[in-house]
Amino acid sequence: MVMLIFASMKRLTGILLLLASCFYVLGQEQSQDAYGVAEEQFYQGMYGAAIRTALDGLNQEPARSSEESAVELYSILGASYSRLGAFDKAADYFFRCYQFDKKEGNAEGMTSSLINLASMYVYAGKPELAEKEALEAIDNERPLGRPLKLAMAYGKACDVYHALKKEETALEYANLAVKTAMETGKDGAVAVRRSQRAYPLLSLKRYKEAEADLSYSEKVFLEIGNRQSLSIVYFQLAGLYENTGRKAQSTLYYKKALELARELPDKPLEQKICFAYAGHIKATDPKEAFELLSKSASLQEEITRSESDNALELFNIEYETTKKEEQIADQERELRAGRKRTLVLLIALLVLLVAAAVTAVTAIHSKKVREKLQQSNAQKDFLFKVISHDIMSPAIAMLRGIQMLRNHSNASDDSHEVLLQLERQAESEVELIDNVLRWARNKEDASQGEKVRFDMMDMVREAMEQYRGAALQKGIALELYCTVSSIVVDCNRNNLLIALRNLISNAIKFSNPDSNVVVKVSMGEDIVDLSVEDHGVGIPADKLESIYSPEAPFRRPGTSGEPSHGMGLAVSRDLVTAIGGSISVQSTEGEGSIFAIHVPIIGGPQDG
Repeated sequence: MVMLIFASMKRLTGILLLLASCFYVLGQEQSQDAYGVAEEQFYQGMYGAAIRTALDGLNQEPARSSEESAVELYSILGASYSRLGAFDKAADYFFRCYQFDKKEGNAEGMTSSLINLASMYVYAGKPELAEKEALEAIDNERPLGRPLKLAMAYGKACDVYHALKKEETALEYANLAVKTAMETGKDGAVAVRRSQRAYPLLSLKRYKEAEADLSYSEKVFLEIGNRQSLSIVYFQLAGLYENTGRKAQSTLYYKKALELARELPDKPLEQKICFAYAGHIKATDPKEAFELLSKSASLQEEITRSESDNALELFNIEYETTKKEEQIADQERELRAGRKRTLVLLIALLVLLVAAAVTAVTAIHSKKVREKLQQSNAQKDFLFKVISHDIMSPAIAMLRGIQMLRNHSNASDDSHEVLLQLERQAESEVELIDNVLRWARNKEDASQGEKVRFDMMDMVREAMEQYRGAALQKGIALELYCTVSSIVVDCNRNNLLIALRNLISNAIKFSNPDSNVVVKVSMGEDIVDLSVEDHGVGIPADKLESIYSPEAPFRRPGTSGEPSHGMGLAVSRDLVTAIGGSISVQSTEGEGSIFAIHVPIIGGPQDG
C-alpha cells in the first residue's frame, strides 16, 4: 500500500512540475510585453492604464528577478505618475532609476534620472530637495562631452534656484545653460535656454536683457513652429511690457498668448493668461475684464475637476494594487501550503498528524486574510475621506469667489445670470462633497458621536434660516408650523441637523417658483415627527424605491435647472438611522412631496 501511494505521488509531482513550468513561461512572456504595452499606453495619454500595466509587469518575470527589466518599468511609472500630478510617487520611481544607473555605472542614463528627479521635487513644491540632484546631474554630465544634455542640467539648476528665489544663483546657471547650448549650433536649443533665463532676469528687474532673450526666442520658435514654447514667451513678454509701462505692446502680447493657448489647447496656461489679462485691462475695459475673469473661473473649475478625476484614478490604482498584492501573497502562501501537503502525502505514516496541522494552519491563514481585508477596507475609507477633504477646500474657495464676484459686480443681467448659474453649480458640488464625507463617516462609525440634549425647535429654525436666501431667490415662502415652542430631544444634534438641511434643500430645489415649503413639527407620546412639505414636481411612483440608493440614485435637475447628485437622501437616511430614527416619504408626481423624520424624544413640549 505504501509503495502504491509513493508511485501515485511521484506521477502527481511530475504533473505539478510540468504545470508550474508552463505558468512560468506564460508569465515571462507577459512580463516581457508589459513595457511595450505600457509605453504605448503612455504615449496615447492613457496614464492610468500605463501605471496598471507597469505594476502588473513588476510582479512577473523577468522584472521580478532582473533589475534591468524592472528599471524600464520604473521609468514608465515615474512619467505616468507625474502626468497625473502624483509628483511624490513619480519621484520615488525616478529615484529607483537613479539608484540603478549609479549601481551599474551608467553615467549617461544617470544624468536623465537626476534631472527627472529634480523636476519632480520642484513640481511637488519641494525645491530644497531638488538642489542636490540638480548639481549632481551637472557634475555627472560635464566629463561626458554632451553639450545638449549638459545645457539641460544647467537649465534644471536654474529652475531649482528660481523656485528657491535665489535669483542671482539661478541667473548664473542660466548663463551657463545658454553658453553650453550655443556650442550645439542648434537655434532651438539656444532659444529654450534664453527663454528660461528670462525668468530670473525678470525677477531681478533686468528688463532690457530679459526682452532681448524673449525677442530672440520668439523669432526662433516662430521659425521652427514650437507653438507651446511660443505661447509661454508671448505671456512672458506681455508681463514684461506691462511692468515697463508699454501698455499697447502688453495688450498685443496678451492677445497673442491667449489666442495661441486656446489653439493648443492648454487650459492651465489659458486660465493664467485670462486672469492676468483681466487685471491688465480692468480700468480701461471693465466689461471685457469681467468676461475674462468669468472664463478664468470656468477654466479653473475644469482644471479642478480634472485634478479631482486624477486623484480618484490614483486612489483606484492604489486600492487595486493593494488588493493584487494581497492576492499574490495569498497565492504564495497557498503554494507553500501545497508543498507542505505534498510532503505530507509522501510520508504515509504521518498523514493524520500532518492533516491536523494543516487544518490549524489553514484556520490561522483564514483569520489573517480576514484581518487583511478589514485593514484594506479601513484604508480605503480613510483615503476616501482624505480625498473628499482635499476636494472640499478648493470647491468652497471657488464658491466664495463666485459669490463675492456676483455680490460686488455691476455686470449686465446676462452676466449676472451666468454668475448665478456658476454659484448654483458650485453650491451643488460643495453639498455633494459634504454629503459624501458625512456618508463615509457614518459608515466608519455607526455611533456617530455622543448624544446631547437640545431644543429641536432651535435646530429647526437654524436649518430654515440657512436656506431662507435660496428660497427667496426662487420666490418660495419658507414656513414653519408647530403648536409648541420647545421640544427637548436626546440624540446626535449634528446628524439630525444635516438630515433636515438636506430635506429643506431638496424641497426648495424641486419646488415650483412662487410656491411654498412648509416645515411642520408634531408630537406623539414618545416620537416627534419633523416633516418638510413642498408643492413641486414630486417623485414618480416607480422611482420611490431608488431615492435612498447611493449606488444608483434617482436624480434630475431642479425646477430652475439646479444640479442634483442624488446623494442627499441616502446620507440623510443613514444619519437618522444611526440615532435610532427613521425617514418616510409621501409623493405624487406633479403635485409635490412630504418627507418626514421620526425621532424618539425625552422630556416634553413647552406650550407657546
